[in-house]
Amino acid sequence: MHGAGLRGDSEKLLRTMCKEFLADPSVLGPIQDALVNAIDARFGSDPSISEAIGEATRAYSHHWARSMYEDPWRDVEPLLTSQIVNISRDGYRWGEEDTFRASNYAAQQAMWSILMRIAFSLCDETAVLQPVLDRASRSLSLWVDRTVTAVIDILEQERAALSGDEHVRRLELVNLILGGTPVPVTGVDQSLGYPLSARHLGVILWAPPQFADRAALVQVASALSRIAESRSRLLVHASASSLWLWLTPGIPVSAEALETALAPHRDVRLAIGSLDEGVDGFRRTHDRAVETQRLVQSNAHRVAFYDDVAAVILLARDEARLREFIYATLGPLATGPQDLRDTLRMFIHQRYNASRTADLLFTHRNTILQRIRRAEERLPVTLDRHGTNVGIALDAMHWLNLQDE
Repeated sequence: MHGAGLRGDSEKLLRTMCKEFLADPSVLGPIQDALVNAIDARFGSDPSISEAIGEATRAYSHHWARSMYEDPWRDVEPLLTSQIVNISRDGYRWGEEDTFRASNYAAQQAMWSILMRIAFSLCDETAVLQPVLDRASRSLSLWVDRTVTAVIDILEQERAALSGDEHVRRLELVNLILGGTPVPVTGVDQSLGYPLSARHLGVILWAPPQFADRAALVQVASALSRIAESRSRLLVHASASSLWLWLTPGIPVSAEALETALAPHRDVRLAIGSLDEGVDGFRRTHDRAVETQRLVQSNAHRVAFYDDVAAVILLARDEARLREFIYATLGPLATGPQDLRDTLRMFIHQRYNASRTADLLFTHRNTILQRIRRAEERLPVTLDRHGTNVGIALDAMHWLNLQDE
């Protein structure tokens, strides 16, 4: 079915409205927020799922705007990319199937509000605006209806397989535990095949949604279990692009060993919680892994331990004050050569041991001492009095990939 009633200036306005929507990345935030606010908070706040929702929101809304820009008369076809179908499957696995329509309609309303704002900023002539708003409203509503119906049809065809999936049942039970629901430990141990009373290490394994390979994630999880000499392992398929892993490690796990394990899988990344014990520890180590993942998700770090980033996580909750702290503490060093910051950071972590720093950086000890001296010359504070603050500021720049300013 084709649109009607668009002539001359109205057609031009509709195209311009869609063009401005496509050119403004800030419009995606309110649409994603509206969708997330209509679903379960734990589902929407999971970092991997949140990233997938963001990718799907961009593809979803841009598809409509681009289609309308290219042909304002033609109704927009549903967009059923693998990312959109995967995030819908994830929603089903998390028990969110009942919110599909509500969340999509919430996103539709947010998108419509943005489109109206753009339209009124471009034109104030009622005769031109009315057919544009009428056409856009009808098209958007019809498109969302068709898309939601198509996705639900796909899930209905897969319902039996999804409902019988062992990973779905495991995810449901684990989410109950993580949500604080009291559980009979013995019975849950048997259901999960994992001892909740043990000392746990929680890990999140993930990849960008567009590059996620479930087989690669599982291979890395198996390698991590071997590296840790884990006595028990619990693996949960949390989403199409992430796994949750709990281990009962027999030995400490080093970043170097993990980097080696990740070498064949360039898109896989790890966030590792801290060791903790019992049912509460099961929750805490996972939550800390999630916090760690959230901290490093937008940068290039492939392995991050909560114990290494805990202070940065606390400071990063107020980014403006964190930046103020960094530049007040580091002064000119913050905008100086990267190798000076990296060397001083490692030197502080190695308790001011230049030889050990040289070994870890594969650099001659004299070169290390020269870099440290040059770094100290740029600091507005002294290491003997403010070494802890300097170390935290350097860690924040490292883990957040803050750019020189």
